[in-house]
Amino acid sequence: MVFRNIQRIVALARLIVLDGMRSHAVIGLLCLALMCEIAGLFFFEFIPRDIGRVSSDFIFTISLFSGFVFLFFYAIQVASWSDDKRLIHTFLARPLSRFEYVIGCFVGLVVLLLTLNFLLCLTGLGVLMMIKSQIDTSYFSSFSLGYYLWAWFGVFCIEFTLLSIILLFSSAIRGSLMVLILSISYYLICTGLPVVRQAVLDAPRETEKFIFSLLMFLSILFPDLTRLDFKSIVISQTAAPWGEMFVSCGLIFSYIMVTLCLACFIYSRKDLR
Repeated sequence: MVFRNIQRIVALARLIVLDGMRSHAVIGLLCLALMCEIAGLFFFEFIPRDIGRVSSDFIFTISLFSGFVFLFFYAIQVASWSDDKRLIHTFLARPLSRFEYVIGCFVGLVVLLLTLNFLLCLTGLGVLMMIKSQIDTSYFSSFSLGYYLWAWFGVFCIEFTLLSIILLFSSAIRGSLMVLILSISYYLICTGLPVVRQAVLDAPRETEKFIFSLLMFLSILFPDLTRLDFKSIVISQTAAPWGEMFVSCGLIFSYIMVTLCLACFIYSRKDLR
């Protein structure tokens, strides 16, 4: 029984991957990121100091932006459903269950996202090595390939979390536009909530303690995605905080599993008519 479920999940994931490759979603975003990175090669000489850190931050920013474009403008179109899109009724017909549809859709989009990140990781590494070879070592003093790969893992975890949230919203709401608005709002809350929490923590009034406790509770629903931003360790001579990074990744993977379970539960109770 489990083997048949896996077979159907893999079959649906394969269809999504093939459709993504056929629509040139990955190739188009890769070309966009390459053009931005190549354009950056003409401007790094104008940076007065710490060229390595600026170049590394630029590479990861462009790559994260490409991932967001993929999630918000392609993954939402694949995962969401509406009256004018009848493909979901074909997918949910026997023998494919709703649980298998959610997991298969998630796996297929994850494979496309992994492919995009892998290609961006290789091109970004090539650009950094090209910059490093053209400038003095004092401007690009240290570079760790292990830290570079770990920073990419953090980028993927951020996109991984947003993808699970997109599937959760699409399971509860009809229409890709509303899913897009809610997904962007979710990301903005996740990035803005730590700033608000720190501002309340620094407030001298005792009445702010209740608000701070409320904000701490909201962090369970809206995790701090900036904790997965590890790009600062790529160009660093100090040891990375491995314990903190492993805890952050472990918590976010637990959050993703709970989110997917909720998405499957909502789909199982949803009336698709």
